[in-house]
Amino acid sequence: MVKVAVDEGLSGLRDLLTSEGFEVVHPENASGAVALVTNGLQENMLNMQEMTFRGPVIDARGKTPGEILVAVQAALERR
Repeated sequence: MVKVAVDEGLSGLRDLLTSEGFEVVHPENASGAVALVTNGLQENMLNMQEMTFRGPVIDARGKTPGEILVAVQAALERR
């Protein structure tokens, strides 16, 4: 199963990706994910360690779940 890391607060997107056969994980578990989908709120308010992700980062702001799905599928094709 192809893994996609998705930020908290994007529950509709999580549901869509799951229904399309993706394994949806929290960004802290992004190792091996084909893409990281962020809600744009990367302010580190909890003073958490910086994380490194090697792959496409998709900013969900202003995009529909369908548009994000297309971006995730494109990231998968580029692998």
